[in-house]
Amino acid sequence: MIVRKPTASGLAVLAVLALSSGASATELTPDTPGGADPNGPPPMPPPMPAPGTPGSVAPPPAAGTTDAHLQQSDKEDSGVGLKLFYLQPEIGVGWASIGGTIPVPNTPQPYDFSKFRSGTGTILGLGVGAQMITFQLGGRVRTISTEYWNLWNVGGEINYQPGSGRFWPRFGVNVGYVWGAGFKNEVCAGSCGLLDVSGLSVGARAGVQYFLTKNLEVGADATLDYFKLSRPAINGNAVYGSDGSGNGGMIGVLGHIGLHLP
Repeated sequence: MIVRKPTASGLAVLAVLALSSGASATELTPDTPGGADPNGPPPMPPPMPAPGTPGSVAPPPAAGTTDAHLQQSDKEDSGVGLKLFYLQPEIGVGWASIGGTIPVPNTPQPYDFSKFRSGTGTILGLGVGAQMITFQLGGRVRTISTEYWNLWNVGGEINYQPGSGRFWPRFGVNVGYVWGAGFKNEVCAGSCGLLDVSGLSVGARAGVQYFLTKNLEVGADATLDYFKLSRPAINGNAVYGSDGSGNGGMIGVLGHIGLHLP
């Protein structure tokens, strides 16, 4: 076997090939740790911690604000979150009065009409509206059924609920319209179709709500309402022959089930 010595031209070719492969390997090797492109955009910074938490330079949100309530809910893992809509059917018992709209007749009668001025009974209601954590703005209809008449009350309400977690107290005011209906024959003095009692309603209420889930809660409310009522005269009626007016009101205690969405 004959081994030839490499010529000068062959050595030159080998040197060029070695230099080319070394340069290619250098180009394929990243210069920065982790394989990042030195000419690409900088990496995203880590997210900032919530205000008031360890590592945050921002102060905690002020007590009573929306951010404070959201942060408190997260800490307690209540799962309630932000809700925009509420629906609350309710039931309870109460006492109501329509005052001097039921007169005491001057002429002798077989019974005293003043006993028809007030009564106790079952209260049914339904509230619906919008909410933003600490406030509810909506409307509510309620009716109380007494032995001699029914009283309906419909109006707007605004409630403040400074709660957190699953437990939410609630305080509110309401303004609306109230009217009587379903008068029994002994109250009407023969003019049930013409007896019209109605007026202005203003009131206040307070209660509590407890969230069983993030969308469903149960609660109770106490309500106190004032009525400014009037009644037009009924021509030819011995009892209601002149206009009447009076102050009335309602006191009630109700339980409710609340649906809060979304």
